[in-house]
Amino acid sequence: MKKLFGALATTAMLMTTAAYADGVTLGLSVDQLFESRVAVNNGIKAGAADRGYEVIEVVADGDAQQQNAQIQSLITQEVDAILVCAVDQNTIERALMAAKKAGIPVVAYDRDLPDSRVVQAFVGPDSTFDGKEAGLYTAKALDGVDGEIVIVELIGALNDQNGIDRSKGFREGIASLKNVKLIEVPTDWDSARALAGTQNAFQANPDIKAVFAATDTHIPGVETVLADLDKIIPQGEPGHVVVTGVNGSNDGYQAVVKGVADGFVVMGTDATGRKAVDLVADILDGKKVERVNVIPGDFYTTADVEANKDKIWGAN
Repeated sequence: MKKLFGALATTAMLMTTAAYADGVTLGLSVDQLFESRVAVNNGIKAGAADRGYEVIEVVADGDAQQQNAQIQSLITQEVDAILVCAVDQNTIERALMAAKKAGIPVVAYDRDLPDSRVVQAFVGPDSTFDGKEAGLYTAKALDGVDGEIVIVELIGALNDQNGIDRSKGFREGIASLKNVKLIEVPTDWDSARALAGTQNAFQANPDIKAVFAATDTHIPGVETVLADLDKIIPQGEPGHVVVTGVNGSNDGYQAVVKGVADGFVVMGTDATGRKAVDLVADILDGKKVERVNVIPGDFYTTADVEANKDKIWGAN
């Protein structure tokens, strides 16, 4: 019986090795690593593992030329498909064209490449929806406020579609408010710039009613400014500054738990990553897929954030 078990085990190992060698290999081309990107990548790896796919990950560290070379390397390694979050579309399009020539399908994630002639599908956050959720909450919280309503918007990046769409959505969300003065603070996703811009905004406009952060990783800087000005006032009390953001990081979670931030939109990072793998699987199976696929986030407030902790990627 022991000999039979050993023979069966050996056969199983050989079959597993053969299946792995002949299986699907995904090339994962990442622009750079930060909290939310890692969370999406983890979703991709989990989805790939569920299907028995191998993943070869390369990280460009924000260097578009390096990403171009890394994609060329993935092609040389004969991956079956490429998942890409681009540093810059124009720089990598030549590499993506080479992938197409080699018969390798390409799926973009988190950041769409709408002008690409190669990308077959995209999956990412519904950034307009996410920004609008924060805007609607802000509008409801400030409804009935008399006089000019000054709001600071910490804009992500003017050349990033996610930043552009979050800004668009937030403005749609606050459209019902009258007499709004919107102070735009471009941050290029940089926390130091967000902090400095928030400080300058409050110096010029002491009676700011609300702050919207395109990424909740900027909220600690907002908290610093509010604390320095003795403006951390409980929600519902006169003088409270309404603070919202988008992302789902631990920074955002902690701020909402404390009540410094009223609420934040949590992106579906795991769902995004797994959907990216599903799209690749369908393409490899010859199925038709939607060109654009978006995953809307969920808005949580101080009242319900702890009860939904398990759904917040940055809190776990």
